[in-house]
Amino acid sequence: MVVPSLHEWTGGAGTVEIKPTSRIVVSAALNQIGEEFSDDLAEMTGLELDVVTGASQPGDISLVLDIADKYATGGERYDAEGYKLDVSAEEVVVTAPTETGAYYGTRSILQIMTQTDGRNKLPVGGAVDWPDYEARGFILDVGRRVFSADFVDDYIKMMSYYKLNRFQIHLNDNQIFVDNGDWRESYMGFRLKSDNPKYAGLASADGSYDRADWDGFEATAASRGVQIIPEIDVPAHAAAIIKWRPDIGLNGGKSDHLDLSKAETTEVIKGMFDEFMPWFQGAEVNFGADEYPGNKAQYRQFYNDMAEHIRATGKQPGAWGSFTEMSKGTGMSGVEGYDKDVIINSWNNGWYGLNAAAADKMKFINTNDGTLYVVPFADYYHGNGLNNQWLYTDWLPNMAGGEVVDPSQIMGSMFAVWNDLVDRDYNEQDVHGLIERSFPVVAQKTWTAKAPKVSYAAFNTALDKVGMGPSLGTIKDTTPAAGAVDLATGKPAAATSTKAGHPASNLTDGDQNTRWESADNKAAALSVDLGSVQKVGGIAAEWAANAPAGYAVETSKDGVFWDRVTTHEVAGAGPDQLTFPTTEARFVRLAGLTPSAGFDTVGAWSLGVQGVTNVAVGAVATASGNEAPSLPANQAFDGNLATRWSANYNGTRWIAGDLGKEQTVNEVTIAWEGASAKDYTVSTSKDGSSWSIVATKTGMPENKRTDVVSFVPVTARHIKVEVQAANMGIYLSAYEIEVRNTDVTGLGITGTLDGEPNITGALDGETNVDGIFDVEPTVTLAATGAAAADAVIEYRIGNGTWTAYTAPFAVAGYQPTLVDYRATSGEEAFAGYVSLALNTPGASPSPEPTEPVVTDEPTEPVVTDEPTEPVVTDEPTEPVVTDEPTEPVATDKPTEPVVTDEPTEQVVTDKPTAPTVPAVTDKPTVPATTPAAMANGLASTGANVAMLGLVGMLLLGLGMLTMIRRRSARGGHEG
Repeated sequence: MVVPSLHEWTGGAGTVEIKPTSRIVVSAALNQIGEEFSDDLAEMTGLELDVVTGASQPGDISLVLDIADKYATGGERYDAEGYKLDVSAEEVVVTAPTETGAYYGTRSILQIMTQTDGRNKLPVGGAVDWPDYEARGFILDVGRRVFSADFVDDYIKMMSYYKLNRFQIHLNDNQIFVDNGDWRESYMGFRLKSDNPKYAGLASADGSYDRADWDGFEATAASRGVQIIPEIDVPAHAAAIIKWRPDIGLNGGKSDHLDLSKAETTEVIKGMFDEFMPWFQGAEVNFGADEYPGNKAQYRQFYNDMAEHIRATGKQPGAWGSFTEMSKGTGMSGVEGYDKDVIINSWNNGWYGLNAAAADKMKFINTNDGTLYVVPFADYYHGNGLNNQWLYTDWLPNMAGGEVVDPSQIMGSMFAVWNDLVDRDYNEQDVHGLIERSFPVVAQKTWTAKAPKVSYAAFNTALDKVGMGPSLGTIKDTTPAAGAVDLATGKPAAATSTKAGHPASNLTDGDQNTRWESADNKAAALSVDLGSVQKVGGIAAEWAANAPAGYAVETSKDGVFWDRVTTHEVAGAGPDQLTFPTTEARFVRLAGLTPSAGFDTVGAWSLGVQGVTNVAVGAVATASGNEAPSLPANQAFDGNLATRWSANYNGTRWIAGDLGKEQTVNEVTIAWEGASAKDYTVSTSKDGSSWSIVATKTGMPENKRTDVVSFVPVTARHIKVEVQAANMGIYLSAYEIEVRNTDVTGLGITGTLDGEPNITGALDGETNVDGIFDVEPTVTLAATGAAAADAVIEYRIGNGTWTAYTAPFAVAGYQPTLVDYRATSGEEAFAGYVSLALNTPGASPSPEPTEPVVTDEPTEPVVTDEPTEPVVTDEPTEPVVTDEPTEPVATDKPTEPVVTDEPTEQVVTDKPTAPTVPAVTDKPTVPATTPAAMANGLASTGANVAMLGLVGMLLLGLGMLTMIRRRSARGGHEG
């Protein structure tokens, strides 16, 4: 699907592959858009397409500007921002009457391609697309919190990806309440920095934007269809301006309100606007004008003077609606006496709501506080983010606080972040985490303003693939993918082979638009350091078009001894999910990555290491009740942290899930909303009737949190959480309930190496300058896991006979030596290896090595099944058009912040610091030993067992690894 969804889509048969030989064909007027599209395609798909003019060829993507292009159904909105997208077997064509429309067409192509396997296909068909509303956007208060220029620039890019077109930047403000009415020492901010000495001291010392910063914002916005709307807020919220000019403030400069009784005040403010007006390239400038409790006649005059002055500079003035409140006691009503040629943000029904603005025939935008305000981490105004699920399913832009106007009467809608809590410790990334999924939701409902056909859960699943767009440097999608517990994000990754510009770190950076690629014709291994030993149960990768044929999964607790867990054949480009029995590991490695037929390299967009599988995803849910039909119990078992269950208000509150079959479980994880449980029990049952309490929790803290509840392993089919007391009275809600068995099963080997001095479990002992041991090392092996008691451990040196392991053994000689070792128990098998260097007493000397010598590298396994082209089934669909929107419950309380049941705190978890990834050598990690040889080795023991993995190896030899240098006690070189 496309976000926001396409207005019209007519599907055809099959898909079209965009190839490296395809081109982007543009007219001269669209050259800049074409170049940007080319860059974005390279980043998001790996395809590097040339931008050309002239006639198109089969396989090309053409961008066509046709000012005569019309579409009656879309009307004037199509004329301003619409486009057509036609995909056939011959070519892909975007046609639009404006540059903005053409640009939006490229965003849709990017989003569709990122959802296909290989990121290189488009479904055959045609789309016609346009917005339902003119105004679609976001307001950011930078006056009371510093946001970096790079962050602002990223937000412009992200908004354009979702076709949001208005970014209002609230440039000045101050804290709300102070002692004794004196704002002079309060926190305040003004974020524009002029080099004109006249305005020295106006900009805030803790952060501001200079002309170069602002020019950068405007340039980024202009090429992407986004309008920057600067807002300098006067005559209230003006403490920073009054600090610069105390003489124009009320109460001798102690107030945060301007003194409008002085004619000079208005002239000073006009001059200040004039100083920055040349910076502003957009059509509109907002002058605030909200919440001023002073003289109403003076306020009205100031309002009119500022509107006229801004208009005289060639800009459209904008302001926050205050007419209902400011007309009280004046003998006038509403907008009477005010300049009406001003675009109004309707923010509160008491100050000036939708109905009043529509009745006055104003140009206005729905920015309702009770619906669309976020005050980060406050206990009012959605302190933990908007109710995105309700906005997506029930809200429309012409609705606010129980008031509904005709869609034709309103310009659109914007949501806002207000940083009221100036003393709270949070940063721009924390804010982003609260609102990142609100952008696509508001985009969806302002572009295609109808009840969506796709569920909210499916919408979020699509967003996991669509992402936030290209060219982002400071922000990332922090919302966990549905059902996933990825342990690798943000952890160090390494590769034995890397193409310049595409390092392994791109696999775990959380950015789905960066990728790793191997060097030409090089086998590769990838490794991830999880930072500490963790329970792992799978791999989740997204392979690029140059996917490998297959790989082996190896794990290690210490980076020295490695367990071969399984081998895997890759079906082709796209998502690749692999699960295996739970094992404990700190390091996870994919070995034997070789290019598939037709490719010289291997590439991947991401590599995840999955935690223990959540067996409750899709469980059949029952509950004591729901707060509303849109918040049912099954949403606590859908694997999606963006949806939630909200309980009934009264009586016993409980929720249960049927796992579908009996299984062993020992852990339940509950992600509570702010309306969390204080006292509760966890019970299990085999039949859903007879329950046993396995865990009890009491006195749990308030606010949003995640509880991990462990208990003795039990066999159960049903899980129930029953709440005895809630932290927010009648309110109780949970995002997700997860059920796992975290017991480690299977079979593994751990080992130690003993030399002189002793080496225990890792290669951190003393060696000579060549990085080799001075005496014969001793290898100690031990079986681990549930099957260890019955395990048989064997080893062989070189290609010798498999020998039963009974005691530690020494390895002699200085020539390269292979040592394989394995353990078997019933039908389970394990193989592993360790790398070290050896120099026994009296061994022949060797030249001092400068680089590791690579000789006779192991042969990679041959994979004969070449991947076939996947079928793309996720085609954009036309949303269902319903009749009338459902009105939300009116909760308007005009002069006070709306207090919601939203959570007020984020979960803070202690994550271990990730240490350095162990060095990965250029040697392929797939051993030369074949499955057949392993089977023969097993047969020699007389045991009739099946080997499930390839044998690992122990590399022993002079100069194979460079170790920690030391001054040798046995006559080695000085280092």
